[in-house]
Amino acid sequence: MVRQPTSLAEAKEIFVEEKNKVTGSLQALAGSRWLMAILATLVIAFGTHLAFAPSRLPAVGGVSLAAVGLPPNVDFGFAGDQAKQAAEAAANSQARTRAEEFVAANAERIPIFNAVAFGVALLALFGNMYIMTKRRPYSRG
Repeated sequence: MVRQPTSLAEAKEIFVEEKNKVTGSLQALAGSRWLMAILATLVIAFGTHLAFAPSRLPAVGGVSLAAVGLPPNVDFGFAGDQAKQAAEAAANSQARTRAEEFVAANAERIPIFNAVAFGVALLALFGNMYIMTKRRPYSRG
C-alpha cells in the first residue's frame, strides 16, 4: 500500500518513487533473456498454428506471470499491486467464458487472429533482441 501524503511535496516525492519503480522494472524486463524466452514461445505457438492449424488458436492460457515468475530485480510498486488485484478480479469474473463466446462467434476470423498475434509477438521478439544487442554488444559465450 502506498503511504498517504500529507503535503504536496511529499505527494510529488511518492509519485517520483513509484515512477522510478515502474520504469526500473520495465528496463529490467526489456532486453532480458526471460522476456525473449516468453516471446519466442508465443512466436512458435502462433506460427505453428498459423501454418498447420489456422482454424484454431493455440492454448496459451497457462502462461501467467505467477507461474513463470519474474526476474528478482523487478518491483512495480503500487502499480504492480493494482495489477495483481486486477488479475485476481479477472480470474474470479466471467472473462474466460466471454472470451470463449467471442472466439466461437468469430470462428471464421481465427486465422486472422493467429496471423495478427504471430506478427505482434514476432515484432516484440525482434524489438527485445535489438534491445539485448544494444545492451550487450559483446558476448561472453
